[in-house]
Amino acid sequence: MIKTNPETLNEIKAVRNVMSIANYYTVSQEFIDEAYDFLMKDKNNSIDCGLSKIVFKAANQAVKEFQVDRPVSSIDGLIVTTALLRVIPHYTPSSSSSGWSGSSSNNNNNNNNNNNNNNNH
Repeated sequence: MIKTNPETLNEIKAVRNVMSIANYYTVSQEFIDEAYDFLMKDKNNSIDCGLSKIVFKAANQAVKEFQVDRPVSSIDGLIVTTALLRVIPHYTPSSSSSGWSGSSSNNNNNNNNNNNNNNNH
């Protein structure tokens, strides 16, 4: 849990969002406290969690990075602010074909039919 007791709705949301990082990444209690303090310093601060690192951002500039392990493979990342927790789901492309199979053969048949029709006139 966070070392300070949240008193406002904004602080409660920040606690919930920061604690959510621990649901997806292996982080220490010290990291949780530091992340909460960082978000509370400025409402524009954010924390971007990726596949192998977590970045603290102020004014869209990285100010601190942490190398992490991502134990949960169902996500590709998180974006955390005091008011927002955005989960970026893991994208797995489908293995089905794109629907173009046989189109070359169909085009050849159409071309042959067109040539035959043109020769008959």
